[in-house]
Amino acid sequence: MRTPHRLALTALVAVLALAGCSGGARTDDSAPATASPSSPSPPPASRPPAPPPPSATTETLTPTAPPPPTSSTTPTPPPDPVMPALHSRTYEQARAELARAGVSTARLKPGAQHKDVTVPRDHDGWYICDTSPRPGAPVTAATTVTVRLARDFSDCTTSFNGYLHQENDPAHTP
Repeated sequence: MRTPHRLALTALVAVLALAGCSGGARTDDSAPATASPSSPSPPPASRPPAPPPPSATTETLTPTAPPPPTSSTTPTPPPDPVMPALHSRTYEQARAELARAGVSTARLKPGAQHKDVTVPRDHDGWYICDTSPRPGAPVTAATTVTVRLARDFSDCTTSFNGYLHQENDPAHTP
C-alpha cells in the first residue's frame, strides 16, 4: 500500500513537534543523572527512546503474497500450431510433418496445381507446390489446410494460364 506524500509530511511534522516538546535536549537514560547545586531536579523517568522520524523520501511497503490458486482456475490453452513449410515435399511427407506440428491431418485437403490435371486417389508421391495457409501462419482447429499438388516437382513452376499443357489453355492459338 502506498502512503500519500501529505500524510508522510504530516507524520514527520508531528514527530518533530513531539521531539521539540521534550526541551530539545536529549538525555541518555542509562547514565546516572547529576543534580546541579542551584536547582534540584526530579529523577529522570524511564521511557523508551523515541523512534527515528520517518524519512519523506522512503516509504514502507508491505509485501503482499499473490492469492493462492483456486480449483476453479482453468488452465490456459496451448497456443495454436504453426503451419510448417511443406513446399517440395511429397503429400505423404507433408501429412507426417503436419502431424508432428500438431495439426490435424483430417483438415488436409489436396488439390491440383493446374486446371487440366486431376489428382488421383493415390497421390502420396505427388509434390506440394503451394499451401494455404502460408508457412508460419497459425493453424486453428477450424482451419482447412489446402495443398496444391503436381505429379513432378518441376511441374510446380510450369503453367500456361493455370494449365500444365499449353494445348489445354483455351487462350492458346496454334
